[in-house]
Amino acid sequence: MPIGNAEAYAFILSDPHDATDDRSLRPIIEKAATPPAFNAIGLALANFIADYYLCTLGEALSAVVLSSAVPRSVDFLERKEVLAEDGHANVPMRLKRLIWTEFPQRFTLGALLRHPEARRCGDRRMLLGYVRALVQAKALTRKRSFLDPRMHDYIVKWLYPGNAPIRGRRASELVAFVRERGAISRADALLAGYSHALIARTVKAGSLLEVERTASRSLCGQPSNSKRYDLTAQQSHTVSLVRQRLKESGFHQLLLHGVAGSGKTLIYITLIGDVIASGGRAIVLVPEISLTPQTAARFRDAFGDRVAVFHSALSERERYDAWQAAARGDVDVVVGARSAVFAPLENVRILIVDEAHESAYKQENVPRYDAVTVARKRMQLESGIVLLGSATPSLESYAAAQQGRLEYVPLTERPSAQPMPSVHIVDMAAEFESGNRKIFSSALIAGLDARLARGEKSVLLINRRGSARFLLCRTCGFVPSCARCSVALTVHRSETLLRCHYCDAQEPLPTVCPACGAATTRELGIGTERVAAELGRLFSGAKVIRMDSDTTTRVGDHARLLDEFERHGDVLVGTQMVAKGLDFPQVTLAAVIVAELGLYGSDFRGAEQTFALLSQLCGRSGRAQPGEAIIQTYFPRHPAIRFAAAHDYEAFARGELAERRTALWPPFVRLIYLGVAGRNRDRVSECAERYASQLRENTEAAVLGPAPFPIARLNEQWRYRIALKTHNAGALRRYLREEVLPIAQRERATRLAIDVDP
Repeated sequence: MPIGNAEAYAFILSDPHDATDDRSLRPIIEKAATPPAFNAIGLALANFIADYYLCTLGEALSAVVLSSAVPRSVDFLERKEVLAEDGHANVPMRLKRLIWTEFPQRFTLGALLRHPEARRCGDRRMLLGYVRALVQAKALTRKRSFLDPRMHDYIVKWLYPGNAPIRGRRASELVAFVRERGAISRADALLAGYSHALIARTVKAGSLLEVERTASRSLCGQPSNSKRYDLTAQQSHTVSLVRQRLKESGFHQLLLHGVAGSGKTLIYITLIGDVIASGGRAIVLVPEISLTPQTAARFRDAFGDRVAVFHSALSERERYDAWQAAARGDVDVVVGARSAVFAPLENVRILIVDEAHESAYKQENVPRYDAVTVARKRMQLESGIVLLGSATPSLESYAAAQQGRLEYVPLTERPSAQPMPSVHIVDMAAEFESGNRKIFSSALIAGLDARLARGEKSVLLINRRGSARFLLCRTCGFVPSCARCSVALTVHRSETLLRCHYCDAQEPLPTVCPACGAATTRELGIGTERVAAELGRLFSGAKVIRMDSDTTTRVGDHARLLDEFERHGDVLVGTQMVAKGLDFPQVTLAAVIVAELGLYGSDFRGAEQTFALLSQLCGRSGRAQPGEAIIQTYFPRHPAIRFAAAHDYEAFARGELAERRTALWPPFVRLIYLGVAGRNRDRVSECAERYASQLRENTEAAVLGPAPFPIARLNEQWRYRIALKTHNAGALRRYLREEVLPIAQRERATRLAIDVDP
């Protein structure tokens, strides 16, 4: 549709109606012949997000609508039959000859901009100027069109074992991987770390067979696998309770509080099978890091081609086809990360949020929605059930359960009958006084040595990547810092680099101080890289595997490293990703190198997040045989550490909620952050002060700040933050929308970002 001198792609949100004013209306240029980009539920959720999270409806729809479902706009150029020499003398003759001899009469602007010969005539900006000159001289005509995405059947490519031999270690591992499982989808093989090229080579050799299967409507209502699992008494009670709620009309929300290893996934599969058998459908949300091939395989094993699993290994085409298959009713279950909450399934009877406490469910960019909140809204609209599963529920959910606003369902036993691991807290201050200057305590060294001798596995957590937190000159005190962000550069010794973990700026690792030239630099703080290196020195025969965002940059790296650890590894070292979704029977020792890293930051949830991370890490140990966990800390009496070691969530929650009630933090107030950012620090500070004064004078909210963000400068943008606490969030949101946002839209030197329920 035309807007001023530009053209834009727009969504039609309602039926046509007659205009009542005298303004001249311009006709729509072209209607895209595409399937609907969203259904009625999607539009209702977009309206909810726009209202609740204080963004525009267009921004909200950007979350609801799959990006590949939006037609791509393409500029077509059409030339005259004969090249005219007049009217465009400033256009290089080389470019004109190229257009009139190498290109067809009608071609795309993108093809011209990408052509190697055209790029010799100038950069993108210059080429666009030449095209404008040719259009103005009427030598070219330019027209924008939309390329509509096309619907295809939802096809899943499956890999089966073949008979032909194959050479190469990695190819042999792939064949063994498929043979072990009987069959696996190509997308899940990619997620497991096997490349397109490797899969193609094994298929071409006949070592694997690739079969395309289309989801069939005739499968509706029948899970593909009739296998039934034996449920424990607690699991059976939970399933019976949820079944009863499914029979009742209206919206229900339940909090399934299950300890690590209690079999929550089996409960999910059983309930989804019931829902499908009764003609309903289901959505399962998981944190992306937990969406491993094992997770995908369990759902596909139960529901076959009637389940669409969305993960990062899918191409845009595969994602679009699966999304449209959900809209057509060709699948019954959608499993994916937070955006799967918008899946266009009809008749969703249950929406499950696994690991519901995870911060990954909150989107950091506009629209800054929380998928758990949106899940509740969706099931309110559909009169269904939302089931929140977690070993360490968020304190907001736990408090709601205590108040009766959520139904609380505890799951305290492991199906394996193994007790939770014994946990040993090591006071590192006492270790230091005793003369131990290493990053490992004596207890941890002894524990690792015993596991290596018995052939058992260990998992070590240090929630910081790199080899050191920063570099310090002991002569002049200089610390290399990022030029764009107000942080010290992190040392990555294996790459001989200093790196910013926010904007990814990099500098060579210096051998002498850049400020004074002295050779007295020292690395301070520890990260995964240094822990792995120290383990290699202490236990030279051990196979140490490091897993952090530096070693998992590609699709499949996460699963590849876990597979390597399961097959050959002795010790797995990593950031918080090693605390989640791991289920290895051979792991009998889990350890935290520095437990207090997140305790004393700027986030009021620091203690809660630390407790959750420690609890999750401890839960990796002793799933099939007695296990142990070791927590190294300089603050052994902190409640988050003590209660995590005791596996006592209720005691921790009581104490933390009491502190939040006193300090007035959520869940006892509603919280909204206003962030003000810009290149000029003084103007940003002044603008933030104006917003704060306006809010103090015109609202009943408690206004804290403005104050610099914990990282005051990020990507050359200075940032100040205002915290608003209120008991009437609806009134505060209305004021921000009606009074503050219009002012912010007129600001040119600063930007305003609003984060509701941060």
